[in-house]
Amino acid sequence: MRAEAQSTFRRTVTRPQAYPRMRGVGSAMITFAVLVASIALAPSAAADSADNLRTAVTAVRAGACAPLQSDPLVEQAAKEVVDSTDVWLNRKGRVPPSDDPLPLMRDLGYSGEKAKQLQGAGVNDAAAIKGLLLQGYLDIPDCSFSKFGVSMVRNQFTNYYLAAVVLAA
Repeated sequence: MRAEAQSTFRRTVTRPQAYPRMRGVGSAMITFAVLVASIALAPSAAADSADNLRTAVTAVRAGACAPLQSDPLVEQAAKEVVDSTDVWLNRKGRVPPSDDPLPLMRDLGYSGEKAKQLQGAGVNDAAAIKGLLLQGYLDIPDCSFSKFGVSMVRNQFTNYYLAAVVLAA
């Protein structure tokens, strides 16, 4: 092999090794693809959409740190988040839905310091879950969150499934 060909070959072969974080992202994406495929192939009539969402979030979090604990207050916040989006899409709301669930959770009596809202929408529950997981691929494995709540509804105006997850610390 000529010297310049060897130099080019070495650069292309060693380049992916220069980014070790990409290997972790690659394995996370493979796990995500398998998870989405299993949700898409699961029969919708057999399981509740919110249960599918809860299972998907738990699966993404598995192995990263301690499992998320379902909390009734955070669950209520997730329900109100998705309901406010549903009302807004039905063109019945006066104000757009908020992106920050913490004020709502404080009104419900939550005393934590941190909260994050994730949302997804799709033509079926699997597509809505996929959108939500894509939005929260960095937040769900964040070990500072210890509680979560989920909610999913079907919007009558758009015919889309709306999914919401609230993570709380």
